[in-house]
Amino acid sequence: MKSIMIAALSLPLATAAMAQSADISGYTEMDDIDVIGADGEEVGEIESVLLDDSGVPVAYVVEIDDGFLDLGDSDVVIGFDALTWENGHYTTTMTSGEVEALPVWDD
Repeated sequence: MKSIMIAALSLPLATAAMAQSADISGYTEMDDIDVIGADGEEVGEIESVLLDDSGVPVAYVVEIDDGFLDLGDSDVVIGFDALTWENGHYTTTMTSGEVEALPVWDD
């Protein structure tokens, strides 16, 4: 019985050790990844990931350039299902106009 308790107590430590030794060489930072629209032009870039009440990622905040020298930039919300990972950036079938019409995220 004592060995079962010791094993149960050491399981979280083993899991933490495995997480610390994971190979992270293929990871990419989410911030500022380009989003390419239906016309092949950049429509914005990822700023952050939005979570639902249970902590599950559900949408991206995408910064779109609608001003001169980044003075009029705004952030819109794009659902996970609207973007596809491709060659180091995200693509969408939406046009720039459709992206600009999405709900605004005001943090």
